[in-house]
Amino acid sequence: MTTTTTKTMGRRRGAAAIGAALLFLATASLGAHANTDSNDVTALNVFYTTMNHPPQLKNWVSQNGDPCGQSWQGITCSGSRVTAINLPGMSLNGTLGYNMNLLTALVQLDMSNNYLGGSDIPYNLPPNLEKLNLAGNHFTGTTPYSISQMVALKDLNLAHNQLSTISDMFNQLTNLTTMDISFNTFSGNIPQSFNSITSLKTLYLQNNQFSGTIDVLANLPLTDLNVANNQFTGWVPDKLKKIRSLQTTGNSFSNGPAPPPPPATNPTPTPTPTPQRPALPSSNDNNGPSNSGSKHSKLQGGAIAGIVICLLVLGAMFAFFVIKRKSWKLSRGQDPEQKEPLSPLASGFKRKRHCL
Repeated sequence: MTTTTTKTMGRRRGAAAIGAALLFLATASLGAHANTDSNDVTALNVFYTTMNHPPQLKNWVSQNGDPCGQSWQGITCSGSRVTAINLPGMSLNGTLGYNMNLLTALVQLDMSNNYLGGSDIPYNLPPNLEKLNLAGNHFTGTTPYSISQMVALKDLNLAHNQLSTISDMFNQLTNLTTMDISFNTFSGNIPQSFNSITSLKTLYLQNNQFSGTIDVLANLPLTDLNVANNQFTGWVPDKLKKIRSLQTTGNSFSNGPAPPPPPATNPTPTPTPTPQRPALPSSNDNNGPSNSGSKHSKLQGGAIAGIVICLLVLGAMFAFFVIKRKSWKLSRGQDPEQKEPLSPLASGFKRKRHCL
C-alpha cells in the first residue's frame, strides 16, 4: 500500500469520525430541546386523566411522555415549555386538571364547545393566560378567583355555560379587551370592579338575570355592548348611547330622559385651625368625671354664696345694734358719741329684771 493511499484512507476515517461526532451532537441537541418541562408534563398527564383518557387526543398519555417532542394533539410549545392548548369541539368530557397552575408558560387555553364541567371551573388555572375560552361547556357555580390574578388576560369567554355567580374580582384586569359571559344564569348587580377594566372594548352580558343599573359601564371605552334580555332598570347612560354597536332590548329601562347628574361642587376649603378653649362639662351627663366636676363646681358656688349671705346678715345685725344703741342714748339724754360698753340691750334686760 502506497503512502498516498494510506494518507487518503486516514483522511476518510477522520472525516467519518468528525461526521459521526457532529451527528451525535445534533441528535443530542434535538433531544434536549424535545424534552418538555417536567411541570408541564405533570399538568398535562393529570388533565388527560380528568378528561377520562379521551382516545381522540393523539399521542396523549396519562404518565410521562413528551408533549413537545411527540407532538401531542392541540399542544403548542416554545422550546421545552407548553405555550398553548387548543382543543375546541373535540367532544371532550370530564373537567380541567386540578394542577393547571403548573403551566406557567401557557398563554392560550381554548377548550370551547366540549362537554366539560358539571361542576365549578377548577380554581388553579394557568396564571399567565392572555386568552381563556371555556365557552359552550357545562360549568356551573362561581367564576374562579384565579381569574382575578391573570393580569395579562386580554380575551375571556365563559359564554354558554350554567355559571350563576360572578365575583367582584376585576380590579387587576386592566389589559382585558374582550369579555363574553353571555347565556349563563348570572344574577344581581354588575360587579363594581367592572369600572377598572379600562381597556375593555367588547362586552357581552346578554341572556342572564342581571339586575340594577348599568351605570358602572358608562366610563369604559366600549365599542360593542350587548346587555339584552336581563332585568336591568333605570336609564341607559348617555355615554353608552353613543356606542357603535349597542343592544339593550329585553330589559326594563326607562324611556324618558335621564335625570341630570348632580351639580359639581367645589371642594370646601380647609378652615384654618384655631385654638379651642377646653369644653365645659355637660350638665346633661349623669355619669363619669365630667359630672363629678360639675357637682364640685356647684358645691363651691353654693359655699361662696352662703358665706356672702352670712356676711350680709352679720353686717345688717351690726348696723342694727349701732343704730339701736344711738337711739337708746338719745332717749336717755346722753351723748351718742360717748364711749360706753356696747351692751345697751344687756343693761335694759337687767333693768327689766329689777322691775320684775
